Amino acid sequence: MGYYHIVMSRENAWEIMNELGELSAVEFVDLNQNEQVLTRPYSTYIKRCEEIELKIQSMEQTMLKFNRPIERCTEYKAFLKSQRDILKQRNKAEHTYLEEIEAEVDERLTTLNNQLKYYDSAVDDYNKVIENLYVLEEARIYFSHENSGGHAHDEESKGSFEASHGLIKFDYLAGVIDRSDSQRFRRVLHRTLHGMVWTTLIDIETDRHESKRSLEKEFAMESKSENKKRTVFLIAYPRGESNIVKEKLHKITDSFGANKYGIPTDKPSFESRIAELQTQRREKFKILGVTREHIELQLESLLLPNLQNETWPAIENYRLFVLKEKTTYHNLNKLKEQNSILQGALWCPTLLEDEVRKTLDDLANSKPHITKPEFSFAEKPERVQPPTYFRTNDFSAPFQEIVNTYGVPRYREVNPGLFTIASFPFLFGVMFGDIGHGLIIFVFGLFLCFKNSEILREKGPLAGLLSARYLLAMMGFFALYCGLIYNDFMALPLDIFGSCYEENGEGEARTRKDDRCVYSFGLDPVWYDASNELTFFNSFKMKMAIILGVSQMMLGTMLKMVNAIHFRSALDFFFEWMPQIVFLSCTFGYMVVLIFIKWATPYGVSIPTSEAPAIINIFINFALKAGKFDVGTEKAPIRPLYGELDGSTQSKVQQALLIISMVCVPLMLLPKPLILSAMHKKAPSKKEYEPIVEEEKASLIHGKDVIIASFCILYLNTSYFHLYRKKLIQEVSQCNQ
Repeated sequence: MGYYHIVMSRENAWEIMNELGELSAVEFVDLNQNEQVLTRPYSTYIKRCEEIELKIQSMEQTMLKFNRPIERCTEYKAFLKSQRDILKQRNKAEHTYLEEIEAEVDERLTTLNNQLKYYDSAVDDYNKVIENLYVLEEARIYFSHENSGGHAHDEESKGSFEASHGLIKFDYLAGVIDRSDSQRFRRVLHRTLHGMVWTTLIDIETDRHESKRSLEKEFAMESKSENKKRTVFLIAYPRGESNIVKEKLHKITDSFGANKYGIPTDKPSFESRIAELQTQRREKFKILGVTREHIELQLESLLLPNLQNETWPAIENYRLFVLKEKTTYHNLNKLKEQNSILQGALWCPTLLEDEVRKTLDDLANSKPHITKPEFSFAEKPERVQPPTYFRTNDFSAPFQEIVNTYGVPRYREVNPGLFTIASFPFLFGVMFGDIGHGLIIFVFGLFLCFKNSEILREKGPLAGLLSARYLLAMMGFFALYCGLIYNDFMALPLDIFGSCYEENGEGEARTRKDDRCVYSFGLDPVWYDASNELTFFNSFKMKMAIILGVSQMMLGTMLKMVNAIHFRSALDFFFEWMPQIVFLSCTFGYMVVLIFIKWATPYGVSIPTSEAPAIINIFINFALKAGKFDVGTEKAPIRPLYGELDGSTQSKVQQALLIISMVCVPLMLLPKPLILSAMHKKAPSKKEYEPIVEEEKASLIHGKDVIIASFCILYLNTSYFHLYRKKLIQEVSQCNQ
């Protein structure tokens, strides 16, 4: 990774940054870290891009509410090529294309919002008609009798009934409120009017049985996709001259946002009002449909591509373009502005340096009005870690992504992604070992590999799995391989290579055919018929998991050693890697050794099986009994895995390993942070990135100082000659120029 300086004209900065961005080969360093974001020269453009993004997100949310899914663009190179063709056809400056996109997005959003406003108004009118129909349906049983009082279409209805002490007249109020407020509405009425009114609340259930419903009604959802649950209220209150109760009722219902409707007080009026509302419902439903069609047309236009050669929708084109512009201006804000010149620092892989230079040369040749920028190699600032760059392809990309999920390796560290290519699919196969399931995954992965171009062209549901096609194929292969070892096909054993045991008769134990019998491959299928099948397989798979897990931990620890040696970090080598590898070897590594020793011991031949020690018990005593080996009792003796039969040798070894592992724990945890803290306090504070020297004379003086310092170091310590030779040659060449 190389560190470079670039100098460009402010007038041509956008074109140059746009070309470098499409190349995807450089990473700019922020030279304005101490400045506020809002005071940087291109902050206004970034703010404009963010505002356009909010408008695009608003349109996307509307499309999702109207069940219009958006197909994202994954062919970024095709998108950039299409944008380049569009910019070539324009007779204006390329950076002004953002203004056209902004105006087009504003126009589309304004039109869409107006349509949504009309649609919400039509939905509100339609739902009020539906609510009125529900109110009439629920009130029919109370007011459908013949009444000489005539009919009422106002918010209040009037009626009377004969009591034992005389004629009492009542007024009625009906409407609809939100169901979530219904109980609170009832309590407020009771506390405010002290039980002077009669109230009934009926929840509107739109999915009621058809036999119970006499009217065809269904609420429409507005553009916010809110499906509110409603409740009908019917209130009867005594008619009085002062109308105090009436005023309080209206204030309460208005505070709850209720829609109030009038109720006819006789059957003919009921039928007439219902017929009138049904006519209104049909008319408003037509208006609602026409308004929705206009919205659907607007959304459909956003889902169509702008050009014939584009396969992504127009709204996705807007989103990607604004994102590209925002990223371009964000990187321009990292440059140092000096009058009409912009100076910047950037990281670039040395393998791509020629490609970057060629791109800048071609840009200056194809557009004569652009002044060629100065692109030169520079010395890396002290105590600055370069960014990590990995070259991947379709095969290695998913494995590298798995590693990056846990953490991106530092610059020049050993990349674990290379080892993950083998370890990850294999460990998956160990866990998922089955011939049938592994074969299915393997064949599916091969299908994705061979049909890659066809699936990508069709953009079917399998297109999202194409990036992991090689990973799936390898996972399936290793699952198939481990399934053959386990002799497991869909949880059923297969007798492929035969067995070393034979049946002696019904109900009798099996015996070996020949002591020299060796299995060709995998496990004996007879184990699946044994009474201790579960015990054997669990023990075998657990020990295999321990061996593979410890092996992978050993590999990771050895990679840490390689990194420490490469960076010449004695602190990491002596106080991190060494105690870690010793601790791992003395604990889990020792457990793996015991597993192999136990597997190699001929139990059941020369040693009774009952005398075999349990490795899990050995490690429990390793911690609880300070490494002492338990030899059991006279009736149930336990033979140690190595050394004297009384277990003294194994006990001494385990006690020594325990002491060594306990010493390694503080060595891992304490020295490194304490030493780093002391070094940080003593080290003088330095800026990460030094400012670019403006005057040419100052750069020459700096070059001479570097040469003198280099010669001094060469004379003092000749062992560093090869490290400084290249740096010396570069500085001398710069001074000569």
